[in-house]
Amino acid sequence: MAVVLSRRWKRNPERLLRAWGMASPVRSARGERAFLDRLDDAPNDALGNLCLVMGGFTDAFFGRAYVLMPELSALLGPGFDLYYREYDEISSARRLLRRYGALSCRVVLTGHSWGASSLARDVVPACPHIAVDALVTLDPVGVRGPVFLPNVRRWLNVYLPYDKAAWSRENNIARIGRPWEFVRQASVNRVPASLRHADARGMFREFGEGFIRLAMLERDAAEREKG
Repeated sequence: MAVVLSRRWKRNPERLLRAWGMASPVRSARGERAFLDRLDDAPNDALGNLCLVMGGFTDAFFGRAYVLMPELSALLGPGFDLYYREYDEISSARRLLRRYGALSCRVVLTGHSWGASSLARDVVPACPHIAVDALVTLDPVGVRGPVFLPNVRRWLNVYLPYDKAAWSRENNIARIGRPWEFVRQASVNRVPASLRHADARGMFREFGEGFIRLAMLERDAAEREKG
């Protein structure tokens, strides 16, 4: 389970919490389990599309990935259920992906730092039959490197070239964690204008928004072709 401080964040969709008479935000492991149990038992038509954000090692304190939640909400609209999880909440993230993936709904995944590598190494590969419309990894960091993800339709990897990045505290922490940098398995790789590992919002605004918008347009086109 993640750092307890992360319980101050709103981790689950407000509309579902209200519908089930649950407090927001969920502040305990017990409450989290109760929510996920309700989610598993909910009728399929109660759920929307899935957007999951995973934060990095210090996100429970600084919320660097969490700040993307309102931006993703505005970008994707009310048809998406937005979730936030920490980098080490692998089991919870897999459970969400499996639940929504069984509906053949739209799936958008975004992670920063260790949370990005958790998505790409531990969450998506564990659900190989679930199609992911868009995966956005913002300067992923992890001891284990990337793998091919055939069930991901479009993968954007934003990374810092650490031979050029400043030797700042935040960048040095990422260096210790082993940044992936260029990922050949990704559909697109981009280098942000500001070479700051902690600037998840800047990386997302520069590249992630347009990438996800394009992925959703492609999904629309595919659904029209199916008739």
